Amino acid sequence: MSERRLRAGAAVLALAAAAVVVPGSSAPAQDAVGRDADGREVALPRPSMNLYGSTGIIDMPSGEMQPDGQVTASYSQFGGFVRRNFSFQALPRVEMSLRYSTIHNWDRPKDPTYDLFDRSLDLRLQLMREGDYLPSLTLGFRDLLGTGVYSSEYLAATKNFLDDDLKVTAGVGWGRLGSAGGVENPFCALSDSFCTRENNYGRGGKPTFKAMFHGEDMGFFGGVEWRTPVDKLTLKAEVSSDAYSREQVSPAASFDRKTPFNLGAEYRLTGGITLGGYWMYGDAVGFNVVVTGNPYKPITPQDLGSGPMPVNPRPAGANMSTAWVNDPAARAKLTEALGDALRTDGITLDAMKFEDDAVDVFIINRRMNRTPKAIGRTARVLAVGLPYSVETFRITPVENGVPTTTVTVRRSDLEGLAAQPNAGALSWNTVQMDGAVPALTGQVWQRDVYPIYDWAIFPVPTIQLFGGNDGFKPQLTAQLRGSVRVSPGLSFSSLIRQPLLGVFDDPGSDSSGNLSPVQSDSQRYYAGWSPKLVRLTGDYLFKLNPETYGRVSAGLLERQFGGVSGELLWKPVDQNWGLGAELNWVKQRDFDNPFGFGHYDYDVVTGGASFYWNTGWQGIETQLFAGRYLAGDWGATLSVARRFANGWSVGAFVTKTDVTEDEFGEGSFDKGLTISIPLRWSTPFETRQTIEGELRSLASNGGATLDVENRLYPIVRDMDQDHLKQNWGSFWQ
Repeated sequence: MSERRLRAGAAVLALAAAAVVVPGSSAPAQDAVGRDADGREVALPRPSMNLYGSTGIIDMPSGEMQPDGQVTASYSQFGGFVRRNFSFQALPRVEMSLRYSTIHNWDRPKDPTYDLFDRSLDLRLQLMREGDYLPSLTLGFRDLLGTGVYSSEYLAATKNFLDDDLKVTAGVGWGRLGSAGGVENPFCALSDSFCTRENNYGRGGKPTFKAMFHGEDMGFFGGVEWRTPVDKLTLKAEVSSDAYSREQVSPAASFDRKTPFNLGAEYRLTGGITLGGYWMYGDAVGFNVVVTGNPYKPITPQDLGSGPMPVNPRPAGANMSTAWVNDPAARAKLTEALGDALRTDGITLDAMKFEDDAVDVFIINRRMNRTPKAIGRTARVLAVGLPYSVETFRITPVENGVPTTTVTVRRSDLEGLAAQPNAGALSWNTVQMDGAVPALTGQVWQRDVYPIYDWAIFPVPTIQLFGGNDGFKPQLTAQLRGSVRVSPGLSFSSLIRQPLLGVFDDPGSDSSGNLSPVQSDSQRYYAGWSPKLVRLTGDYLFKLNPETYGRVSAGLLERQFGGVSGELLWKPVDQNWGLGAELNWVKQRDFDNPFGFGHYDYDVVTGGASFYWNTGWQGIETQLFAGRYLAGDWGATLSVARRFANGWSVGAFVTKTDVTEDEFGEGSFDKGLTISIPLRWSTPFETRQTIEGELRSLASNGGATLDVENRLYPIVRDMDQDHLKQNWGSFWQ
């Protein structure tokens, strides 16, 4: 378990905290649009989530979709069945859900008390949106990547009535959703093979294409939802087409499906939290807790804080003398004043070079979530503080000691836009962007503050998801970070974690197949109450030329491995794709000795090449990596993420190597979800901090990668032309 995987539930906790922080906020409780009796558009409640963590009624799906970008975490339980769900509205008509279920007393007569822990992925595609006369229509695939326990396909249609207070759903399903109250599968008339459906997919993790729309029967389901006059209260009723047959096989099974009917009530506690209670199948009481948020709807105001300096045009006949350039005392006084002014906005002046009619400034943005805002604030300070002869400002943000992109701003353009109502958007056409030079040369003022010491200690609450037998383990650790930057780009840092709550027990070795336990022993590294030295490294980041970045790291690189790591990245500013290469030599650390390497006596050369591509469509960005992994296996990883302009990101990855399915174990191959939430989304002040997490089903050795900090592409990604344009409206704020 890497540190990133240990943080797997941190983003979910942030989502929950954000939903609670401002109960009366604009978190997306009202996102859909309907019409009143007079035909006027009105806001409708966001569609509800069912017990499977997908848009639906109670246990059944519906034909609706969540608002674009909606991220939801939920926990449901009834009759000995527990489901932990994570859902993302990946595109306006595409919804994905990842689920970890516990089914007590599963289908094993010889082992009546056997509990099944199941992981599965759902996919929903909306074929038609609701119109004046037609319903919304969705095609869904439940347990698309799983063991087949919940495998089913369905078509669901939903229509609103009575000024949108009444919602009616009807659908047809196959597989689990065709196991009760149905008719013969009409596809059997096409081929006898459609009448046979495989219900067990072995180790799971593979698409269930061969089983789709198969089975002897096809079932019908439906339901109604009534938005009552009581504010935030909705009542529900449905007819289920799921027989729950296998859940009732075991002699110890406590659940008895007596009726196909389910009844329920849900209450929107806040815009981001919904609580539901249900009477399930005439036998069990159920509940559902849903926490949700949307990248497009921050829960706190985003325009608080001090305003920018005003920009006033230079007066006619202004003194354009350049004598100040050759006066060291004048330059020093200017530099000090500019640095003080920028510091009030959380911007550090790192380096500066004066010319007769131009200045170059390297800045470090320590606070502002949007880089164009920091560039705009810098341009304003320069316009106010520099002599009138200076016409050109070349502003370069520095990230982790590396100059990234140089933005050239003409002072006259800045002055001309000062009175324009849409100055932020108009200014985009007046600036120029180039790859920054590795360093300023000539007569340069350089910030002389090295070494720079930095440290922080703070609690880190997490939830370990999809691991262990319970699959849900709250944890709390105290985290101490310390660093010293001795020169631009060169730093030494450490990370120590002290467990406080939810400590792991040492489970012993759990190596899968013939592969070295490069990841399957990860829990051992975090077991017990002793402090954990996660990282102790030296890092040097640099530029070879305006388009090429480099990194060298050495030391204890992550909790399980130490060694040397090197990386190169070619990423021009005006290009939406880039190329990277990484090479590492690492040796596996001892789990019980932070500086020991003798227990496993395992070392490996790992690394490969990456192709990065920002598609420019719906914020979709991709990375294709091909190379050698920690266990010595060779293969490729495809990562796809949807990034939002404010820093939100939700993605998925899949890795396939030359490791066989038997060697890999359950899941067949490595895959998972990633999420990153900027704290600026949920706080009323500027900050660049983010909470990141990774939802991965298993800690298997095949496809395991090194968890190195300061990888180059995430550092420079937001500094190219396309990403800066997304937030350029903040340039004038």
